[in-house]
Amino acid sequence: MKSAVVLGVLISTDVSAQNCDAICTNGESCISAAVYPYVPDMGAFTSAICSAWQSAGQTEKLYLIADETVWDGGYDSNPVYTNGSGSQVPIDVFVYDAMYLEYWKTQTAQIPAAQITNQSDFVPYAETALKLPNNDMYALPMLGCTNIMFYRNGDTGMGGVTTLSEFEQVNPDGIYISPVPFGMTGTMMNMAGKTTIGVNYMVKGYLDTGTWPSMSQLDQSIIQSLADISETASYYNALTGAIPPLQGVEDQYVRAGYFSAGYGRTSIGFSESMSQMSASTRQNLRLRAFPWTDNTASPNMFYADVAGVNRNSPFLANNGTLPFVLANIMTEQATVQNAIAPSGGDLSYLFPARTSVLNALSSVDPLYGQMSDILNAKTTQLVSMPTTDRTAFHSFGGNVQSAVLGTFSGHCDLESTTFPGDNSQAPSICSPLCQSAGGWVGSWTNQSPPAWPGYSACGCSKCIQASPLPQSVQEEEATTMVQSGPALKRYMRN
Repeated sequence: MKSAVVLGVLISTDVSAQNCDAICTNGESCISAAVYPYVPDMGAFTSAICSAWQSAGQTEKLYLIADETVWDGGYDSNPVYTNGSGSQVPIDVFVYDAMYLEYWKTQTAQIPAAQITNQSDFVPYAETALKLPNNDMYALPMLGCTNIMFYRNGDTGMGGVTTLSEFEQVNPDGIYISPVPFGMTGTMMNMAGKTTIGVNYMVKGYLDTGTWPSMSQLDQSIIQSLADISETASYYNALTGAIPPLQGVEDQYVRAGYFSAGYGRTSIGFSESMSQMSASTRQNLRLRAFPWTDNTASPNMFYADVAGVNRNSPFLANNGTLPFVLANIMTEQATVQNAIAPSGGDLSYLFPARTSVLNALSSVDPLYGQMSDILNAKTTQLVSMPTTDRTAFHSFGGNVQSAVLGTFSGHCDLESTTFPGDNSQAPSICSPLCQSAGGWVGSWTNQSPPAWPGYSACGCSKCIQASPLPQSVQEEEATTMVQSGPALKRYMRN
């Protein structure tokens, strides 16, 4: 399902001989690094970094952490881990989502310009946000991303979308009320997570007005707009994340998997979700940045996953520089390219934060050319929340989530274990099922999807629960809905 590529611009190394998964222990000289955990192929990242570390002639033992329960990308985790001796020790270098840059500035050491290879090669929006006046940097960019609309070649309506109003005209509300749309119609997007919807609120307000909205009092016009956007999808698809899993598709990319299977007019997500689409789908794919506003003069808002150096790293004692060296090796051109497009392996379609890597991959796959076009189409700016308090932002995101859920206007499917055989049988099944959900609206289906596999769906007037499945079986049924743990707080990766 994924594109195999062979890139001749890098020196091939035998990564199979590398091993950076042996945990550090007390008394051992060992440096640690935590990678960003939400990527299609974590093994490619750890292999690329481990190989680059040893190829650079570094003899210090390197332990790479790739466990989201230890390091969740900086949304909630602190950069410490339990080593092999049971002690809590600092993670020396860690890759975090720069949406919390203002917080992480207070927790990291500035990286000297002399320790950075080819600083001007970083994509401009990230370099601008991370660089100090003396050319030192708060962190080093590794990956980028923005919200992308995926649609099929020949869809002139989607091809003409440049504003939010145009998007909503092309994708009217109420097209479907199930977790997955019928056929090639409707939007699929994820605003289910508290962090996700909180960031969307802030970005929407910023692009409309040019200033960040207040986090102390919700702006109902922004809440209404997010509800309107979610209504081009469905309550489940956009706001709760309860979508049937797909065999062979990673859960965080399930919408892209359904799009590839022929569902939805557009799927909105990050570029790496293309790794879960079929080759035939990708050959017929068009990419545009999602327009959060009608303000055509607004910038594109890009995210970045960046490597920061823990100010508590013991390797910084006595003017030590090894963590700076490691952060640089993790983010230099060859490492990033081997991580997202390993020689002879599969393209992950991750957005590199180095221009040279993006240019190299654009010559390999035209989809990377379209990604480059998105980056260069207009001014880009790093998404960085105006707060140093992650806990407060999580709480704020929960408030936004509750407000949008309450503002959503539309119907919802509920699932039944009893299957109507025809229209004459449907009322006796659907009317009592929808009695507590505002009544039955007259729609039903036994087709999977949109009905959950093994169930029949009845359209109800109100959305009353996070999953269409009967309450008695929700905890037993496989679902991609994120309910707890670090994944609940990550931005758009669930």
